[in-house]
Amino acid sequence: MENTREKEIMSYLSKHKRATHQQLCQELHCSLSTLRRDLIQLEKKRTIQRFRGGAILSETSNNEYSDSYRTTINIQQKKVIGELVRDYIRPNMCLFLDSSSTVYQLIPYILEIPNLIIITNGLKTALKISETDNGTIKAYMTGGAVKLNTSSVISNNLDLINSSFRFDIAFFSCRGLDYEGVYEASFSQAQMKKSMMDNAKLKILLADSSKFNSTHFFKIGTFTDYDVIVTNDKPNSQYNQICEENNIDLVYPESF
Repeated sequence: MENTREKEIMSYLSKHKRATHQQLCQELHCSLSTLRRDLIQLEKKRTIQRFRGGAILSETSNNEYSDSYRTTINIQQKKVIGELVRDYIRPNMCLFLDSSSTVYQLIPYILEIPNLIIITNGLKTALKISETDNGTIKAYMTGGAVKLNTSSVISNNLDLINSSFRFDIAFFSCRGLDYEGVYEASFSQAQMKKSMMDNAKLKILLADSSKFNSTHFFKIGTFTDYDVIVTNDKPNSQYNQICEENNIDLVYPESF
């Protein structure tokens, strides 16, 4: 129950950015003392900051959001992105899937395609693929340490993966992007993604509309490091211009 309230608080703050205790109590139908306990826990995770009488979302936090939170927000937008990307994948390809909840939405489409080789650093992604009846798929996980609360595996030594596989397509998401580049909240995640990008023929970035105009501490790269950027809604004209000038395909529902 407490975990559910924390998700509801984060969902509310992701939309409104800040809220008073009164607003949150009304939204969650809970007492002030219960709310305060939840806010203390969220502040310890560095996902919010408390102030007298309320709380504010830590937009520039250097901590990754937990997997349990990421999998509950912007689900419909992520599904739209998954549908837009499905046609890039063909039989007999080798794919890299990062551990993000956005890339996770590709799995139902991927499992319909025969003879794929899939490499991922996502624990939930690997588990979901392992449950498929598609016996032609071969799946591998990158080695390394489990990054707590993120459903990710992170390694500082990816020589075996990079020497053994050449990805036809690598799919990534991010914590945010602005006109200067693409960002992660975690140094280890940024380094992992950079390494996988170097070994891919086609690099596709999946970013729902909430990720735009959001700057974070660790830069994965610039727009020119990606071949395709896929989102659920048309970005503003400056993003369109950047993509056009650098020959990057910007894909959204109205772009067809």
